[in-house]
Amino acid sequence: MGFDVSSQSGKNDVLITAALAARQARDRALEEALKNHSMVELYKAVLDHAFLLPLMEMKVNHCTSFRGGQILTQQNLAQPYSFSSETPLYFGKSLISLEITPIGETEFKEAFHELPDGELLTFFSQALSAYSCIDSGTGVCGTKAFIERALMSSDMAILERIVDAETGEKHFRSEGRIRMADSDLSKGTAILEAGSRGVVIDLGRNLFL
Repeated sequence: MGFDVSSQSGKNDVLITAALAARQARDRALEEALKNHSMVELYKAVLDHAFLLPLMEMKVNHCTSFRGGQILTQQNLAQPYSFSSETPLYFGKSLISLEITPIGETEFKEAFHELPDGELLTFFSQALSAYSCIDSGTGVCGTKAFIERALMSSDMAILERIVDAETGEKHFRSEGRIRMADSDLSKGTAILEAGSRGVVIDLGRNLFL
């Protein structure tokens, strides 16, 4: 059975419709949750900014989505850095983190001055810290501190998502994650660290982990 192109006449604006619906749903959610016009405008300004949200995620949560990492690296606001892990199970393993550059720090400060109602930014930072990272289905990028903390706590929900900001390649393959999960040391550490971070938001599966 062939695809009838003529039957789709007038329906080729589906991507436009979907984009508009997503934006409208976002704005409605902000208005219903915040109940404050100034706060709504602040959130919109950050979300609509070319790079401020991923940069703020890096500042507050020490990680951002793979897409956010690409945005930051393309504008030299953050860059990948190679480091050797200092955690027992992965000691000496070469990993790649994402770190904010001096340019990123400068742009971060300047962007803040352009935001409406700067005194409300503390509240926005608290909202960012309510989650650990957002994975849209392509993984997340983190700082050295973020990656090492996930290794020490055997945080599988994080480790399985960590990718190289430039290539999207995953750092930890399934066999490595299994080895870590089976470690008595990692199990003990995971219990201590379990409540120390916010949730992982997995947009690829619409789950809060």
